[in-house]
Amino acid sequence: MTKTRVESALLAIFLLLFSGLSMAAEDEESPVKEKPGYVSLGKPMVLNLSTEGRRLTFLQVQAQVLVKNDKAKEIVEQNIPAIRHKLIVMLSEQKASDMKTPAKREEIRKQVTDAVRDMIESMTDNNDIDEILFSSFLVQ
Repeated sequence: MTKTRVESALLAIFLLLFSGLSMAAEDEESPVKEKPGYVSLGKPMVLNLSTEGRRLTFLQVQAQVLVKNDKAKEIVEQNIPAIRHKLIVMLSEQKASDMKTPAKREEIRKQVTDAVRDMIESMTDNNDIDEILFSSFLVQ
């Protein structure tokens, strides 16, 4: 082989190696995309609502937690009993008449979301909970 062919071959090998290294570096630098998901809080919860001395009123609610990533999903799954307890305590304090209006239900949902988010953050230093969503809500 001539000297120019050897130099050309070495240059080609160098360029292939360099381009491979730069692509690997780009792959390492690209951030891992968060994968949101839902975590079910299990079976529907049935509880009494505050009725101010009138007849008993029940609320049946089923809820899911919208999380930002898999780590938050694991944390929520580990803390489902605490989250269910928080929901039961907060919802059973509500007046039955308030739970029949969509605007009040949305306000309560936001309050529950904030309370659960704060509770999980204080327990685990994770704040990747987006929302608590009610998939079933029955007042009777």
